[in-house]
Amino acid sequence: MITIDEIEYTEEDLSEDAKIRARRIGELRAEIVRLILAQQEAEQSIRFHAQQIKAEMEPEEAEIIEE
Repeated sequence: MITIDEIEYTEEDLSEDAKIRARRIGELRAEIVRLILAQQEAEQSIRFHAQQIKAEMEPEEAEIIEE
């Protein structure tokens, strides 16, 4: 079953071409989800690495203030 514009189509109602296209739609939707998760993971990794740089630089900043 596939829903397009809020209309549900069953596989039995679809032509062979439409079945292929419906499978492709499913693949593309799955790809969108995969890409969203990859983006979220990349953003989290960027935040982690930025925090590591910040933590590494804080002792140097403290030394500058003490002098």
